[in-house]
Amino acid sequence: MANVFVRSPYYINAQQGLAQNGTATITITIQNTLRYTITKNATANGKVLFEISELLRDYLDPILYSENGGYGVFTHSATYNTSIQFKNSSGVNQGSAITQSGFIIDAYGYYMEGKNPTTTRGLMISNETIYRLHNADVVIPVDINNTSRVNWLKNGEVVFSRNVPDNSWVFSYYANRLYGADSFKERIQIAGGTYEDNQCIYKFLDTNELFDVDEVRVETTDGLKILKVITLDECRYKPVKLTFFNRWGAQQDLWFFRKSIESLTASKEEFKRSMISITGDYDTLVHPRSNFNVQSKRKITINTGYVDESYNELMQEVMQSSKVWLEQDTIVRPVIVTSNSLTFKTGVNDKLVDYSLDLDFAYDEIQNIR
Repeated sequence: MANVFVRSPYYINAQQGLAQNGTATITITIQNTLRYTITKNATANGKVLFEISELLRDYLDPILYSENGGYGVFTHSATYNTSIQFKNSSGVNQGSAITQSGFIIDAYGYYMEGKNPTTTRGLMISNETIYRLHNADVVIPVDINNTSRVNWLKNGEVVFSRNVPDNSWVFSYYANRLYGADSFKERIQIAGGTYEDNQCIYKFLDTNELFDVDEVRVETTDGLKILKVITLDECRYKPVKLTFFNRWGAQQDLWFFRKSIESLTASKEEFKRSMISITGDYDTLVHPRSNFNVQSKRKITINTGYVDESYNELMQEVMQSSKVWLEQDTIVRPVIVTSNSLTFKTGVNDKLVDYSLDLDFAYDEIQNIR
């Protein structure tokens, strides 16, 4: 079944000539639960048009997915069914109900692709080149109903492989790892162990590459997809990982390898008060001017380092993403992309391609959730 993109409009049109100047009622069922019943007038020749994407999107709640915890996969997608029944001007049913069904995903199409964008692709990312950090895994988001197998290779040999079973949702995330970890330290912590920094660990990680791959092959219903994997080792800066919902409605990881700069902005209000006692004295240690409603917000600017032109499309999708997270030293935080413009770069025009991105952490520093 095709996947309906609910970040773009989705239209259902139907016609029943015997329902001239009558009505048409659409029922919308999501995950086997009736959610909407809508009736509208048919045209003089019995035509009707419904736009349902925003109604469907209300029942998607894309949350951060963790392979270790397994949560979030179901909420990335949902099943839907629609049924349109025409009635004539006397209220009598005309013809059989017109039905359709499928999956809904939090994806979008582009203007030049036309109306009602859908897809049956298996590989749910746009790029064909993946940059990974040294010792980090490679996570591949797929539509499990259109993908049969994912293979990770090194020098032409398969080093890890996962079969993909069909199921009653769309997305699943497959990685060349045993635990949901992007580093040796995180893998130890997730497994319940204690990680200690020492020279032996450093020497081991310097001489042994974890999850080492240079290619991923994804077997899908629309053919074999081959992804090139480039491994980078950054020793001067601390790389960070961005996770975002891409245009296909899947979560995708994107590494930023170079310098990151954090800053803090504070907001406050001020009041002035009387300090005179009944005797006319005042305490010199008491503030006659005081702050209240003090709050602060943290920002960060991150940089990709030098990458190829495939990052043009990725950066566009990041800026158009509705939900983004940032991982720094195993800590994941929700962020908001505040960069408002993007200049596409090419090797011909710019020689070396790199991008910087401005982000706000999506919360106030002082905990004020009530």
